[in-house]
Amino acid sequence: MITPTMRASSWVTVLLPLFLVSGVLTLYGVNGDAAPAAQASPQVTRSDAERRAHMQVHFSQVMTVHEAVIRGDVAAATAPAIWLANHEAPSLPAGSAPFVAQMQRAARRTADASSVLEAALGTADMLKTCGDCHRAIGTMPVVAIQPARPEVHGLVGHMLAHQQAVDQMLQGLVVPSSALWRTGAGGLQSAPLRPTSLPSDRKLSGALVDSEKRLHALASQAGRAEDSAARAVFYGQILSRCADCHALHPGVWGPTRRKDVP
Repeated sequence: MITPTMRASSWVTVLLPLFLVSGVLTLYGVNGDAAPAAQASPQVTRSDAERRAHMQVHFSQVMTVHEAVIRGDVAAATAPAIWLANHEAPSLPAGSAPFVAQMQRAARRTADASSVLEAALGTADMLKTCGDCHRAIGTMPVVAIQPARPEVHGLVGHMLAHQQAVDQMLQGLVVPSSALWRTGAGGLQSAPLRPTSLPSDRKLSGALVDSEKRLHALASQAGRAEDSAARAVFYGQILSRCADCHALHPGVWGPTRRKDVP
């Protein structure tokens, strides 16, 4: 489950630096070491700038899809997914073409989805393909260090912890990083909601507890997954589980939530 305060912009703030780094693939290698200055030229600089700009727009669209899926709004995911399926990328590093094609296939799968789970699995496949491409062409994007969050208790604090854990799992797919993936999966296996943190509506509280138990079980299995394909499937299932929980209160957490609700 992800808190209702989550927005696509918050995910972009966390992860956009990944693509700002990975866009400069001709100048930086796997360890982030600068290439010799002689390799840089005005043409390379222009290409790098175009690549960075493309990655910013591209990742923003992926995060728009991601936020819609977590909210359980399949219809809202369709337009950005179609854009991703049809968008022609500028010049990218050698060896990236198969991954661009796979990204477009995953985006079409998401755009054609008739259920939250189908859209979630397609979204996870897009994120996993980013990581596969980074690994194949020999770059390791750097994860930006975020400032410490203030300590928040109750249901909101619990959901913020879930958001942080899912952030780490997403980073684990995109970088890719097994350490981040496992840390995030471990975070989703946090202590269960306390009775004092649950809504007063018993029916809603019971459903939240049941959903949380299923999420913990998924996270436990996800943490043991070793290859990117298996991790993507688990991540898609986790996104779908988040959406199912948000659907319990659609006007506040789910697909009919007003845009002016924080």
